[in-house]
Amino acid sequence: MDVAHPNFFIVGAAKAGTSSLDRYLSQHPDIYIPPKKEAHFFSIPDFPERFTGPGDEGMNLYTIRDEAAYLKLFDGVRGERAVGEASVFYLFYPGTAQRIYDAHPDAKILIMLRNPVDRAFSAYMHLVRDERETLSFRESLAKEEERIRQHYEPLWYYRAVGLYAAQVKRYLDVFGRDQVKVILFEDFARDPVQVVRDCCAFLGVSTDFVPDTSIRHNESGVPKSRSLYNFIAKPNALKEIVKPFIPAAVRERLGNQAKSMVLGRMEMEPDLREELTEFFAPDVARLEALIHRDLSAWRRPARAAGSQ
Repeated sequence: MDVAHPNFFIVGAAKAGTSSLDRYLSQHPDIYIPPKKEAHFFSIPDFPERFTGPGDEGMNLYTIRDEAAYLKLFDGVRGERAVGEASVFYLFYPGTAQRIYDAHPDAKILIMLRNPVDRAFSAYMHLVRDERETLSFRESLAKEEERIRQHYEPLWYYRAVGLYAAQVKRYLDVFGRDQVKVILFEDFARDPVQVVRDCCAFLGVSTDFVPDTSIRHNESGVPKSRSLYNFIAKPNALKEIVKPFIPAAVRERLGNQAKSMVLGRMEMEPDLREELTEFFAPDVARLEALIHRDLSAWRRPARAAGSQ
């Protein structure tokens, strides 16, 4: 039997809506995306020997380092025209674009970008949600360089991951503009069905498809009740008992809905938002010129549009 190979990649950025795009595209009958996200197979040579931040064990244990194991992700392919995977740090690590190209030169690349200030705060809130980040946002920004030196995983790199211009340029240089599609989170949040249809056209599959976009995946936020959130989010005996009686798709929907109800929102301090907006402004200007999109809204301090 022929081994299936991926022909498209969702490469990031982290906390820019990639989990939702991954799940919405996977509903299409002619698209196959494995349930496992964040394989990061093509970034492994850029990884340190191990990541050392609190809760970084997942990156050490569950990323896929073996080609045979990686190709097993696609064992479920049954003739789908578009076969892909999503790993959010593919965008960040510099050697990844070339490695993907060397293995799959005809691959299509989907890049999702979000206002880097909002993205940074969402990454912070994600780590707070998971009881990994214990500092204030201001304190954690001051620790970023130290954490990078200590080999924390890139989710902790609130500023560095949001410097998109050089990251996007690598993919455009390696794959060319015809094989790279850049999506703005703000467009996706406003009209996810249209963005998914645009992606379907880019991937060469039917655009008649209407995905169920009612669930937002992998949201960030502060649990209103830590014990209730942990009960919903983490394995426990009661969930194991009922698991065989509830289909996986229903379990995922109920779990996401429950988590969303329990998570509360926080606002960034206005002076910090202004400081970060100023920090990112030169890179945003370079990105604008690179992708030919008006990003002036990203250069103005504004109220956060949620913290997904």
